[in-house]
Amino acid sequence: MAQNLKIACQGMTQNDLAVRTGIPNSTLSGYFAERSTPSPGNVQKIANALGIHKSDIDPRFGHSELANDACLQAAFGQLSDNRQLAVIRYAENQLQRQRSDNLHQP
Repeated sequence: MAQNLKIACQGMTQNDLAVRTGIPNSTLSGYFAERSTPSPGNVQKIANALGIHKSDIDPRFGHSELANDACLQAAFGQLSDNRQLAVIRYAENQLQRQRSDNLHQP
């Protein structure tokens, strides 16, 4: 992802990007040096500032966020324990319903 950022930001300083996005220079430095991974919100801020799609800089946002395990994990990891449990229960319920629907299809 760092390489994608460098390509997308050609002709722009890190400080320019910080001003456009509101993301601190120190945080951006971590992204460019691959010391940290931006949150989905910061990826969107960067994409907006550069006038590109977030998938152009971050492969987690490929064709479908729903199909992207890394994106799902990032969102899940930010939830409280109670909300994580609710997501697990909901997913299990949806899987049971899907299996039931598949049994009743001609």
